[in-house]
Amino acid sequence: MYYFDNNVKVFYDSIGEGRPLLIIHGFAIDHRAVKGTVEESIKYKNYKRIYIDLPGMGNSPAPDKMIDADELLSILLKLIDKIIGTEPFSILGYSYGGYLALGLVKFIPEQVEKLILLAPVVKANAKQRNLPEKTKISSEFFKVENKTLFTQYQASAANITEQGYKNFLKEIYPGLVIGDHDFQKTFQEIGYAFKFEKSLFAKPIICDSLIILAEQDDIVGFQDTLDHEKDFYNGSFVLIKNAGHNMQLDQRESVITEIYNFLS
Repeated sequence: MYYFDNNVKVFYDSIGEGRPLLIIHGFAIDHRAVKGTVEESIKYKNYKRIYIDLPGMGNSPAPDKMIDADELLSILLKLIDKIIGTEPFSILGYSYGGYLALGLVKFIPEQVEKLILLAPVVKANAKQRNLPEKTKISSEFFKVENKTLFTQYQASAANITEQGYKNFLKEIYPGLVIGDHDFQKTFQEIGYAFKFEKSLFAKPIICDSLIILAEQDDIVGFQDTLDHEKDFYNGSFVLIKNAGHNMQLDQRESVITEIYNFLS
């Protein structure tokens, strides 16, 4: 299904019944990047999962006119009002989706019941991020047919496994291919950051929160998020070892277990 807002068309897929859970993927990929992990985490829990594709990514075309992060957040707020309404709901945000999730919590804190952040962006400017050294902890040996794709997988993985590679091909790579790359490039250059980023944590986040970070995440890091630990009044922080930014590929079972236990 699609949500329409002036020049923006946002794809969303609603699965199951129960309390709404909005899932926001990272930048330049699509909802498939976390769908498998979330579905495995839900099991028999009573949640209606709402997966979206951000504009210019996945099944959502680029807007007719360029937008920035503030405008994107406004679109998401309207989408929530349209398809969820005023009832309480939870959010899972991965990478840049975590950045957007924090923006949503800032504007509608009373409506957000639970918050899950996976390797969230908290500093839009990559040059200002505190990043660990890039390392490869372990690597399985297995046969691959496409060395170019495998090299792309290797570049983002800390724990290289055959199953992780299969999940990369199924969940990450398709989104990288299908997006509007011209829109993404321009958005990242001129519209990626909230104008209010410095006040993102001006007020404490009071909803129950699970923040999962990866020790070898050399894309957004983990320390910048840990620096805000005191801003999450009911937050639980988990630092996963032997995992990079795509932690749902590197340490899938650990991520699934954490989310499953959190979504009571």
